Amino acid sequence: MKTNFNFRKYNLTILFTKTCFIFFLTVFDQPLVYAENISNLQKNASIAYDNMMQAKQSADTLNKDAVFAEKTLSAIKQKLATAEREAEIARKKSEQARISMEQATNQWRQASDALANEWGKTDRK
Repeated sequence: MKTNFNFRKYNLTILFTKTCFIFFLTVFDQPLVYAENISNLQKNASIAYDNMMQAKQSADTLNKDAVFAEKTLSAIKQKLATAEREAEIARKKSEQARISMEQATNQWRQASDALANEWGKTDRK
């Protein structure tokens, strides 16, 4: 019976040791899982920050491009307005020149007709 009692004591000791080992694994495993979660969250936050900074840099670059395009558009609009004014002035001058040419042509015809009349009168006399 003495051997049987020692064997039972040995079994209880092994069972107690296994139970304690499983308990410690579960207790100490939780902080490791928590630390892995924290590590993953930090990695995700770092990646998100990098993406945010890239997006900010891209937005800044595109904003500068838009401002430059607006300035270019404004300069082109001013040049277009100047060209339209110059074209209108040229049209008016062209119209005035056409009117002057018609007047000069009419004066020439009148002078030619008057000359022809005078030639015709002198030939008859």
